[in-house]
Amino acid sequence: MENSEKKYKILIAEDEITNSLLLKRLLTKANYDVTVTNNGAAAFEAMQNETFDAVLTDWMMPNMDGIELIQKMRSEMKELPLIVMITALVSEGSRNIALEAGADEFIAKPIDVEDLLIHVKDGLCKKNQSAMPATFTPTSKNNGFVAANANTEKPPFVGVGVATSTGGPSVLIDMFRNIPEDVPAAFYLIQHGPIWMLDLFTTKLQSATALKVYLAQDGQKSERGRIYVAPADKHLTIDKATMKIVLDDNPKINFVRPSADPLFTSLSYAFGKYSIGVILTGLGRDGVQGVSNIAEIGGKVIVQDPLKAVAPLMPQAVIDSGINLTIAQTEDLAFTTRNTIDELYAN
Repeated sequence: MENSEKKYKILIAEDEITNSLLLKRLLTKANYDVTVTNNGAAAFEAMQNETFDAVLTDWMMPNMDGIELIQKMRSEMKELPLIVMITALVSEGSRNIALEAGADEFIAKPIDVEDLLIHVKDGLCKKNQSAMPATFTPTSKNNGFVAANANTEKPPFVGVGVATSTGGPSVLIDMFRNIPEDVPAAFYLIQHGPIWMLDLFTTKLQSATALKVYLAQDGQKSERGRIYVAPADKHLTIDKATMKIVLDDNPKINFVRPSADPLFTSLSYAFGKYSIGVILTGLGRDGVQGVSNIAEIGGKVIVQDPLKAVAPLMPQAVIDSGINLTIAQTEDLAFTTRNTIDELYAN
């Protein structure tokens, strides 16, 4: 790291003194400002008195373990640092538990020095970028463009786009567990995350829902009662003429690919007023422009209550935009979504 760059502040929560000293030495050498605590409770107390850019936490610690620390941070802190879990519990199940709890990164012990520094540097860059304004630019600056070009005929089913990132998998699983297979809708999911996580998530989601779940493919036909998960590093949109899925590797939007904005905008074109945009827990502002297009055409927008979200920034950004929407409690997401689908489809 160049000396001219910002000197990021990192908090370590690690009860094994050898590991904590090693981490501090490595990160200090890389020009980070490092503070060390020996358990989750001490780390959380430190965050009440000082702002940190990143928290590196062990899992198994006395007083408060790493998972408890992450959950407490997500539920009680408004401005969150990068959260990295570093643990000897290296199974896929452990990784999934940590990420679903709200960790941004997962690193296995014994620590690979280069891997650690890359994860921290890249994670801080992504965290800073996600806090920046959205970069999605609509096809036209004319706000009437969507309405003028949207499908005006009633489609065979409602198009529902769902977008989430941090904390999303568990919320999505609970939501779709309670949506019946006869629902008159097709669902298109944007879950920010790496390839391995999306593969695991798709499998877990299928085991929890009666709806058929697909990792979406380019040219795949949209069908009622199906869930299409956007693959990693591909934007997913819907072709208005054919209702087929289009995957592309166009530049990142809002610093992510897949991005919710192109999906939601394409839904407003393809499904017109029979489109629904759902924004759940996540960091950044991805989806704000897209759901605004859905609201403009007469579709519906649903957001998870930010106060109950693991990461409140995405739903809060939609609320702050001032569009018409419904705020749903986490436990009511399935009910609210199903009722909204039924109301739209009945008209």
